[in-house]
Amino acid sequence: MWSLWLRRNAIKYGSANSWEGMMDMTMELVRQLVKTQFPWIKKMTWSWREVIFRLTQYKPKIHVLSVTWTPPEDHQVKCSTDGASRGNPGMSSIGFCIRDTRGDLIYALAKGIGIATNIEAETIAIFYGLRECKSRRFPNVIIETDSLSLKKIIQKAWRVPWELAEKVEEIREIMQQISATITHIFREGNGLADSLANIAMESQSEHQYLRFQEFPLKEKRILNVEKAQIPTLRIRTRKIIPQ
Repeated sequence: MWSLWLRRNAIKYGSANSWEGMMDMTMELVRQLVKTQFPWIKKMTWSWREVIFRLTQYKPKIHVLSVTWTPPEDHQVKCSTDGASRGNPGMSSIGFCIRDTRGDLIYALAKGIGIATNIEAETIAIFYGLRECKSRRFPNVIIETDSLSLKKIIQKAWRVPWELAEKVEEIREIMQQISATITHIFREGNGLADSLANIAMESQSEHQYLRFQEFPLKEKRILNVEKAQIPTLRIRTRKIIPQ
């Protein structure tokens, strides 16, 4: 399409641009695409026939990982967190749930937060979860997030983006005060927090849950699945490396 657009402009404004030149330009774009997206395809003559044949014959290797939510150890609580954003930045919401060693609900929150990016929403979700744990005087808190980049930022493995600096510093302070640690879980194992974040997305309202019976049906089902430690499959075309 880009090559056709260039040729259209060339014809309109009187520049010389042959069909052969357009074909060469298109072929170069295809060559760069194949090298970038399919680097394992080697020794091609780069004829249209071979390009089409090699790409239609390509069968990606499927990698599957079983992901299971696990409850915390004795004398610990686990706070699963998630943030959601439509637009990045766009309308955003957060969700978190605190559970005990049996996987039973202690407290959960779904809350709209207005306009934010994905990582800002993830950060705010962790902050709210930690603040709730601190107010309840829970020691040995495990914060669980499906944002690997945010985990690395909080652990000082990655540089803090300027827009997150203040909130990340508050998170680190609370974590130190209540002896909290942060762990990463794949999205497939973070179903309850993800579902809670989506509850508040449309209405931008706040929903608090103090008992299992207060949950909507969908969230009840997810909590029971995670409590029973029923695995969910993570399927990718690239190798999956647990962090």
